[in-house]
Amino acid sequence: MRSAILGPVLTAAAALALTAAAPGAPARAATTASPVLVASCTATISGTYTSPLDPGGTNAQQADMIQQTGNVTCVDDAGQPLVRGAMTRTTILPAAQCSGIAYSDPSTTTINWTDGTTTSLTLDQANVVSVLGAASTTGTGTVTTNSTKFAGDSIDGAVMGTGPGCGTPAGQTTVNSTVVFTLAH
Repeated sequence: MRSAILGPVLTAAAALALTAAAPGAPARAATTASPVLVASCTATISGTYTSPLDPGGTNAQQADMIQQTGNVTCVDDAGQPLVRGAMTRTTILPAAQCSGIAYSDPSTTTINWTDGTTTSLTLDQANVVSVLGAASTTGTGTVTTNSTKFAGDSIDGAVMGTGPGCGTPAGQTTVNSTVVFTLAH
């Protein structure tokens, strides 16, 4: 993803509800469990395109790739610090350009947490809005089962990115993104 606006966010209200059968009876779990929020995370990442976008103001679609790196911080459902790490995100852009596009955005995202564990994310892109080098997108996905932290959890998130240089002689060569996402199981 090159950018995003936060999609639906899971809240503590989505946690498993307990109900009582009768006054004085022990509480029991509800019959339909909702996803339980595990973490809310924010990352700030930056990177460089393999080929500049829109050099000389041509605005032609082109295949491209960008690898971004940066820091990620997660909090629990009470807003307390949970875990920190370093995020690396590689994105393949089969039809990138600086304005007015909607394209597939397959990416590989890995987080190396400070506690020595790792998380690999897969994301499906929902919508992209891109104008003059600023783009936003939302998506859902999962943590791969071979991850050592949050394995199998679902992801709901968004990315918002900006990059200077669209329409300049050199074109847009870099992008800075803010990634926000929740993890639930």
